[in-house]
Amino acid sequence: MLIELRLIGLYSFIEECYNTQLRWQCQRFSNNNHQGNFTDVELLTCYFFALLEEEKHQVKKMHRYIEKYWLSWFPDLPSYQAFNARLNRLEGALPLLLGILSEQLCPLGKVSGKDLLIDSVPIMLSKGKQKGKVAPRMADKTYSSSKGMYYYGLKLHWMGVSRAGKLPLPVWMDLTAASQHDMPSLRKILGQLWNCKLFGDKAYLAKDVEEQLERQYAQLFCPEKCKKGETGWEKGFEQAFRILYGKAVSSVRQPIESFFNWIIEKVDIQNASKVRSIKGLNVHIFGKAAAAMMILIGF
Repeated sequence: MLIELRLIGLYSFIEECYNTQLRWQCQRFSNNNHQGNFTDVELLTCYFFALLEEEKHQVKKMHRYIEKYWLSWFPDLPSYQAFNARLNRLEGALPLLLGILSEQLCPLGKVSGKDLLIDSVPIMLSKGKQKGKVAPRMADKTYSSSKGMYYYGLKLHWMGVSRAGKLPLPVWMDLTAASQHDMPSLRKILGQLWNCKLFGDKAYLAKDVEEQLERQYAQLFCPEKCKKGETGWEKGFEQAFRILYGKAVSSVRQPIESFFNWIIEKVDIQNASKVRSIKGLNVHIFGKAAAAMMILIGF
């Protein structure tokens, strides 16, 4: 009975979001704007329910699960091909749904006085020497030092509010090509970070960023790099401090790494090897990210 109540609760939440905001971002091709017997709300409910309840990470497995166990609840469920095509047409609604969920967790405008953690995770369309063909305008090939391999895809940037003994609460997300440096994404929201502490890796260390944050009564904490032109004696003199300081910053940043491991395990957001179109890629990224937000909220 509890699983049925969760399904009803999920449907009610999506219906409210759809009627108030999401409906304006959905493509319609019929002359009378009619959705058919199987509505967009039912479609999104099936997608998120299969992902949240059974961790079905592929659309085909989601459709098979609903068809096998919940067909009496969704008697007008279309074929897999129609289900997938309808889902891809909802790509514009999923980022908006993600924004709604993020606002419920912690809005970016309310991070004053918080400790913020920032990092990025790769979204892999293909690995190794395989040549990528999907979304050439969005994705490219690069080397991931954390994974120790080349991959073709994108990079998903996250910023979260640190919580003692818990996963950080996501407050911001950005999507870039895999080879793009992390700093441009941070610069997009730098003006919104007031009176807070920001913890990142060496990629976020820049003098102008530190100076702007200081003017905004904020602080940047990143492991220190060796300065250009340092002598061997100077490097040795600073080595002990840099090692200890880097370990201290890394210990504070550790929860964002745990968050990435958690979201990969729960929704498999990193693996996009089955994606075959830009629309499907957007559904994969924003749909999986929204599902992770739902888990944090309590669905």
